[in-house]
Amino acid sequence: MKEDKIRRQQELRAKNKSKSKDVLPMILTAIMILLIAILSYSYYLTTAVDKSSTEKIQFEVKESYGSSVIAQQLEEKGLIKSATLFKVYSRLGSSNDFYVGQFSLSKNMNMSEIMNVLTNKTNAQSGITLSIIEGDNIPKIAAKVEKVTDISAEQFIEKVNDEQFINQLKQEFPELITNSLDDPNIKFKLEGYLYPAGYNIDNSNKSNAETLIRQILKTTQQVVVPDYKSSTKKWNIAGVERDITIHEYITLASILEKESTTTTDNNGIAGVFLNRLKINMQLQTDPSVYYAAQRFTADPLTIQELQSTDPYNTYKNLGLPPGPISMPSQKSYEALNGATQHNYLYFLTDKEGKAYFAETYAEHEKLAREHVEGYISTN
Repeated sequence: MKEDKIRRQQELRAKNKSKSKDVLPMILTAIMILLIAILSYSYYLTTAVDKSSTEKIQFEVKESYGSSVIAQQLEEKGLIKSATLFKVYSRLGSSNDFYVGQFSLSKNMNMSEIMNVLTNKTNAQSGITLSIIEGDNIPKIAAKVEKVTDISAEQFIEKVNDEQFINQLKQEFPELITNSLDDPNIKFKLEGYLYPAGYNIDNSNKSNAETLIRQILKTTQQVVVPDYKSSTKKWNIAGVERDITIHEYITLASILEKESTTTTDNNGIAGVFLNRLKINMQLQTDPSVYYAAQRFTADPLTIQELQSTDPYNTYKNLGLPPGPISMPSQKSYEALNGATQHNYLYFLTDKEGKAYFAETYAEHEKLAREHVEGYISTN
């Protein structure tokens, strides 16, 4: 009996050992799977919220913000998937010093990229912005500059007309700034050349007009020069097809900018202007007369202004004015590049911005009586 009892005990020990050997790998496997799942999920939380997004989101870091506040606000703006993981990530990173300022972020950035932006001083913007709006002109921009910088409007205007400075810019931006600006009839040398966008104001440009202008021209160079190169670069002017300069390109785009609206057929209007240039017909555009008079109110033009011999008055002078009359936007360059080919020489827009085109002045008058409230016929 004693021997049987001992044998049974040995058999039980052997079975228990066998079970232990079977269970241990299972436990280890389960732990590995759990760790892999945790790591995989953690990695997922560090990836971009939306890889396909191209939207730029402004994110501000204030002096009082710590990593917890930054993480929470990033999550609220939909820029990261986990505020908790961002806090951990910031403590593990080689640099967790967040800089104060405005930052441009996107949902297509992963957590590491966002961290790099927020901890890089060169990415921090002051939060003060010079906003150049499409259709703005030099006097209006100068007034804006005075409000957000230490540069007076007079100093800014003096700098955009500074011959020595313009000559420097010709060397720095040879494809953009050309000898066309030497025309003595140009009212403001850099009119049309300051691309509409928001420009950060900081210590580097707050008191230096040259630095600010160069900053803006870099954007113009990046946008307008490619648009010009992608155009035909040939127009028929007075019956002769010839290469046009980038100055002429910007000049007509600036007129188109002032004539067009958001709903107008801009390509069709561009076609009208090109048709008029082709037959050597005055462009007869009101915005050029306002610019000639340096009057930018909505008051109707006077007979004296319409009869002015100022080179910018396209009712009196043939062809393009000496230079641009406003800052053209991308839509104006695109409309110019995609100008509709037609036989129209006239156009008008109603109060909703819809365009109506005509081949003859009689047709134009008829359309005006139908679609322009209060129109008085000249016949």
